[in-house]
Amino acid sequence: MKNIFIGVMTGTSVDAIDIAALSIDHQSYELLNAKSYIFPKNLKNKILEYSRNQESIDDNKICSLGDELAHVYAKSIEAFIDESYLKKETINAVGLHGQTISHNPNDQNPSSVQIGNGEIVAKTTGLIVVNDFRHADINAGGQGAPLAPLFHDRFFGETNKIRAVINIGGIANISIFGKELTGYDIGPGNVLMDSWCREIKLCDFDENGRWAEKGNLNQMLLDKLMEEEFIHKNPPKSSGTDYFNIKWINEKLEQFDFRISDTDIQRTLAEYTANIIAEAIKSHSDIDQIAICGGGAENNFLMKLIREKSSSEIVKTDCWGMSHEWVEAAGFAYLAYLRVNDKAVDTSTITGSNGMVKLGDIQKPD
Repeated sequence: MKNIFIGVMTGTSVDAIDIAALSIDHQSYELLNAKSYIFPKNLKNKILEYSRNQESIDDNKICSLGDELAHVYAKSIEAFIDESYLKKETINAVGLHGQTISHNPNDQNPSSVQIGNGEIVAKTTGLIVVNDFRHADINAGGQGAPLAPLFHDRFFGETNKIRAVINIGGIANISIFGKELTGYDIGPGNVLMDSWCREIKLCDFDENGRWAEKGNLNQMLLDKLMEEEFIHKNPPKSSGTDYFNIKWINEKLEQFDFRISDTDIQRTLAEYTANIIAEAIKSHSDIDQIAICGGGAENNFLMKLIREKSSSEIVKTDCWGMSHEWVEAAGFAYLAYLRVNDKAVDTSTITGSNGMVKLGDIQKPD
């Protein structure tokens, strides 16, 4: 009997609500449908502001924002079910990632905060919801991220090749599978380019990297960015947009006593992201095949830079059987399947946890 799970993903870029329906039949997986829903602008602005200014966050604001977001999630899920011609009684559960506000797994009191009240979503939709996927891993000594490698290995790993999937969201992460499953956050994906666009152009992103392409690389700035400690850390490691953001960019720029043009800065930020991704690829010389997913896969100029800096052949996950747009959402449908079926997973080689973990909390509608 087929099991249908819905995955809901809003990444660190806060660009949209991605929803995917995944049919799981023993060891086979089929993407039934996937759609993207617009984030309400006022809600998006609040999330971005909280992510940038951690000191402005208090528990009441977080709870209020999480409840507001939960109703938006529920409305989007209801619309998706209708538009996909699915019946609620055929849906086993919803995997709800939530919206990351902060991610601090290395603090004295490790934490990762994703808002979007799963209990409200369950009661509003009448569906079982699995949420809060990261805490169990953090409590087991892990980073809580990335979790995507678990799905990448299952969906894309049925070959005799060593493969890598690089997800370029706000933060870029890599999954490597074929012998041993490993994965980690590389560093900034779209977040720096998006942040600079919002700061200078008052738009959410640099479509196809056209603005960056008009600029010139500033080697001194690139060298300064490459000094960032995080990108030189050994795995396991994870990060978030509460660290890499417009403040981070401005702190680097303040170290120069001359002005760099806005367009050259955007070009250099694109080169920086391409550099750290290419270096991650080169550090794993045994990789046979590489595919890219996430929003960064749609930035043609960024993809061009990555290919120029890497000697490996690089494709989008579309060539491996799933559109680059829906991999993350489908991944959380898969994680919901694991949790509802009480399956523990070994995240030790990805997050550095102590071993087997059951990821996610189950919220029932009644």
